[in-house]
Amino acid sequence: LNQVVFDTLVQKDILIGECNREGLMQPVFAEFYNQEYGSYIPDQETLPLLIAKGNHYRIVIVMATWCSDSKEQVPRFLKIADSIGFAESDIQIISVDKKKNAPDFEEDLLRYNIELVPTFIYFRGENEIGRIVETPVGSLETDWLKILEN
Repeated sequence: LNQVVFDTLVQKDILIGECNREGLMQPVFAEFYNQEYGSYIPDQETLPLLIAKGNHYRIVIVMATWCSDSKEQVPRFLKIADSIGFAESDIQIISVDKKKNAPDFEEDLLRYNIELVPTFIYFRGENEIGRIVETPVGSLETDWLKILEN
């Protein structure tokens, strides 16, 4: 959990494999996490609608700490999750290298068909019910709601 390695392709330290919020808050990554989490204001009209949909699903996030979209979207996503009381235990975060690989997650990443990061994949049981890829169409919270409504 929260393993940091030096990626020779991007010439910097990255998180690799399974991680959590504590990993994103390590000194090397905390600046982007704290800035985006702190400054993002979720849409106050959408939050109650998300809460009303319940929490009978789980989310897998495939991200990369070298990726600007991940640096922006993942902290914002976690702010929304916190705002609606979505359990951190129902969110799995897999951080990948520049080749979109992560040790011990090769089969998962192949099955998830990851092309761009971040990718937020929503599941009910073992069934994928939707995903947000790279950047949301509307906002993270409105796209999240649309996935739950389908």
